[in-house]
Amino acid sequence: LAQADVGIAIGAGTDVAVETAQIILVNSKLTDVILAIDLARTIYRRIKWNFVWALGYNSLAIPVAAGILYPVLNAALPPYMAALAMALSSISVLLSSLLLGRYKPPRFEKKYGRALRHGTLGLEQVDVTSESINVVVKCESMLQNLPCSCPPDECTCTGCVEHGNAEEVEPEKMIFYPGCQSSWGQECKCEPCRCPAKCGSITDDSDSTTSGCAGCH
Repeated sequence: LAQADVGIAIGAGTDVAVETAQIILVNSKLTDVILAIDLARTIYRRIKWNFVWALGYNSLAIPVAAGILYPVLNAALPPYMAALAMALSSISVLLSSLLLGRYKPPRFEKKYGRALRHGTLGLEQVDVTSESINVVVKCESMLQNLPCSCPPDECTCTGCVEHGNAEEVEPEKMIFYPGCQSSWGQECKCEPCRCPAKCGSITDDSDSTTSGCAGCH
């Protein structure tokens, strides 16, 4: 947690973990990790928008207040108007930030079943609906670069060719396997590789697909 760029700990964890982490999941729900990422991206986009707006506004307003148009119009901006324009810059950024109050968190839909626990009822899948996060869902077979093993009428795997779910996911929104170091700019060390979109894949002479990531072998 101390070495991570962003350390996340659950509220029910040890005191050392809670003190070390930068983000604490108070409700101890793993779905709050997705909520934290989505909220962070929304705030970061708002910060960038405010910065661009303030930079553009002041780049235009300051020369006008300094009298750059005086040789052309033979008139200068009164001091009280310049002060008002400066105040409007701060007010506009403040109002833009207040729009974060309209933030809509991701929606989670839980699906229960008995297929994964040999007849015992339990949670099998959590569907996430979000504007900024696209969650990649894959079964255990697809995580091992094998054909999807889900029942045709129940398959929700992303990129599943066997069951007609082959739509591509935008690379900048894709969430890779969280344990893979390739997500942090380092060499992939998954065994087996679970990041075909990141590492690529190769096919040997026996028609079996293996990972093309050199760090996995």
